[in-house]
Amino acid sequence: MFLKVVGTLRRAVHAKHDMPRVILLYRLKVVGTLRRAVHAKHDMPRAILRKITLAFLLYLPLAGCETFDVLLPESSTPIYYGTIDSIDNVYDGDTIQDVAILIYPFYSPTPGMSEAQLTLWPGIERRADGIYSVTDIRIAGIDTPEKRPIRGDRSEASIQREKERAEAATDFLKQLLLDNSKDDGTLGFVIQNPEPDKYAGRIVADVICFKEGVSTDVAEALLEAGHAVVYDGGTKTHDWGAE
Repeated sequence: MFLKVVGTLRRAVHAKHDMPRVILLYRLKVVGTLRRAVHAKHDMPRAILRKITLAFLLYLPLAGCETFDVLLPESSTPIYYGTIDSIDNVYDGDTIQDVAILIYPFYSPTPGMSEAQLTLWPGIERRADGIYSVTDIRIAGIDTPEKRPIRGDRSEASIQREKERAEAATDFLKQLLLDNSKDDGTLGFVIQNPEPDKYAGRIVADVICFKEGVSTDVAEALLEAGHAVVYDGGTKTHDWGAE
């Protein structure tokens, strides 16, 4: 099934058509192929389907598609592609600032989404190829050390330890994005399940990066490396300044 999907993509890229490549990919029913994989008699595991879908997303930039929006089978959950101008847009281990997300491409509008609904997104901008949300992203499900720790009655040593751990988490996230950069230096990543944050002008979302063709869930990577703890959006209880 994976080879079938990749083969379809390759034929789409090299086909001699005047239509935009993203529209061509849609007309070749790549997403339909993935949907059929879910219902196939061999009952493909969702983990494998996810890898195939992410491989499809990774192939799109190689095909010359700068930004895109694809619907997952069954769930119809949009998958977005975001870019940042500089690695310095990484504010800390769980926040990326000024991410440009194409949420309404003019060449292939998202089914069921009207322009009126775009007001739910912060930082709306109309550009040549579509409507973007330029917004900060907080990575969902985790919390990392603060660059500017709350002092309270903490010792200077505790505050310094949190600052050092915040720097390490920030550097870790930056490296994940750099590993995912394109040959022309574009820094991009996949965004899933975006939701409005409790703070205006920011969204909470899952972020997925790629390295050598392998997908990496950023939240899981930060957790495994010890740079983050699980966080549900409530009161923070973890002491990042502890010895």
